[in-house]
Amino acid sequence: MELRAAVERYLEVVKEFHRPMLLSQFGLSKEEVEAMISSWEEDYQVHRHLELISVSATDTSKIVYQVGGIPYTAIVFRESIRHVLS
Repeated sequence: MELRAAVERYLEVVKEFHRPMLLSQFGLSKEEVEAMISSWEEDYQVHRHLELISVSATDTSKIVYQVGGIPYTAIVFRESIRHVLS
């Protein structure tokens, strides 16, 4: 999924920036999400506009995605991501 499409999906689901969205809500396979997030993590111009939410030790109800060996369940985009998309 391209970054622009991912941000559009994010806004479709959570309606506004700075709110967490489960990574499963991208509607992609676990492998696709992990690869997508990994590429964003490696790109400074993208990485600084998002926050990944780690899995809580007490919450086992969410799908866990491994990125760089760290388990995540959700993402938050900052509104500043629009600068990357323009």
